[in-house]
Amino acid sequence: MEPQPAFNPFANLTPKQLDAFKEMKKNLSDFTDPEDVAYLTDMCILRYLRARNYTVSKSEKMLRNTLAWRKSYRPQDVKLSEVTDIAKTGAIYVNGKDVKGRPIIIARPRNDTLKKMPHELKFKNLVYWLEQGFRQMNESKGIETFCFVVDYHGFSRKSMDMKTNLESMHHLLDNCPERMGQSLFLDPPTMFWVAWKIISPFLNEVTLSKVKFIYSKKVNGKRTFPELSNYISPDQLEMDLGGENPVTFNRDPASFLNNPLVSMSSNSLSAQMQLEEAIEPEEEEIDEKEFEQFKASNSNNHIQPTPISTTSV
Repeated sequence: MEPQPAFNPFANLTPKQLDAFKEMKKNLSDFTDPEDVAYLTDMCILRYLRARNYTVSKSEKMLRNTLAWRKSYRPQDVKLSEVTDIAKTGAIYVNGKDVKGRPIIIARPRNDTLKKMPHELKFKNLVYWLEQGFRQMNESKGIETFCFVVDYHGFSRKSMDMKTNLESMHHLLDNCPERMGQSLFLDPPTMFWVAWKIISPFLNEVTLSKVKFIYSKKVNGKRTFPELSNYISPDQLEMDLGGENPVTFNRDPASFLNNPLVSMSSNSLSAQMQLEEAIEPEEEEIDEKEFEQFKASNSNNHIQPTPISTTSV
């Protein structure tokens, strides 16, 4: 087999886009801190340019704001021990790669039931797992995005935390542009569309094209997602989603900190899957008046839409 040619991030740029890149890279030459320099890869600069349609002034401002945020918040230094209380619920974690080699971030909103948990800690937990996903990317092979899998099985009103969701959306738009390669929403129930009606208007066509809604089929009493094979191979897909990957989230609080992911025996996996299947989604009627009040209560959490060019992955 012939070796694959090295990935060239400039291969499909127009002369105008290449000029924008050169200008922005020159403008950023004032950064000398080793951490900043390491962050400012060519592909990083191109992501911010794509996010602002190659308008150098806007792209540069956005990237400088991100570098300032990273220097202040230090997302690269967040440790699992700092977010253990929320992380051990399994509401979000990283496990496996999709068919394009992108790390898979798995979210299970039904596990987000700790209403007294500060939303700052929930956000920090998201930041931790995003950083873990970024470290598994390989820019030398052109891999700079993730595959986001959200399993809405068992989702209900008590799982809906709009404040954290909106803050997370802000973070992804402002500090992680062009990082979402694919979003797969599994079995979204009626209540999901309340949040979707609020968020979706702020997403452009390119971003929406990366979102896929997939509903399961019951086979021998178990959920299966035949369509998922188009995105994730069976050996990378967790068994409770119809795959063959024995590695899954560690549900043992005692050993979680040392091993957040564990490889389970077939018997243990079978028992866990039976518990998962026993969870029934709480379908709730949506009162239109209540929805409008809910929407109005979040009207102050404005999300600024991020333009993404048609060159997005």
